[in-house]
Amino acid sequence: MRFAFSPAAIWTIIDSARNWRIARDAGDPVQPSLYRRLERFGAGLLAPVFDSVMTLFEAGFRRRFRPGSLLDIGLSRDERHLLALLEGAGASTIERFDPSLASTMRIALSSARIMLLSVIGEVIGVPSAPASTPLFFPATAAQRVPISNALHVYFKQ
Repeated sequence: MRFAFSPAAIWTIIDSARNWRIARDAGDPVQPSLYRRLERFGAGLLAPVFDSVMTLFEAGFRRRFRPGSLLDIGLSRDERHLLALLEGAGASTIERFDPSLASTMRIALSSARIMLLSVIGEVIGVPSAPASTPLFFPATAAQRVPISNALHVYFKQ
């Protein structure tokens, strides 16, 4: 199944990826750094999830992850690849992975999707977030319903 992200989830993921790179380059402990950043949104438990996915991204492609800068509005090529992988649309991207790590990355991505649903559900006060959660949802089963000019809610059909 393919997943899609709302803008809030996209920027949480991109912010985490960019800060992961900064922490790695600075030699700082990555997970505590990510935890502090994510905990502002009640999503600190995602720190080891992002660390694992990012570490596998680099190992699988045999190169450094190249993010945009913290203030960039646009996404780098690697950030777009990361989102495609997390959305489940990156099957052709995984084919370019180190073959010994491809199945591990598939499992890590599935786990990341589960954790995103779980943590976001807790943040919005739902014990087990349904597919209609505004931050992360199955793209094939969602319909966007504008409530106002500034707010979009996604419903499972």
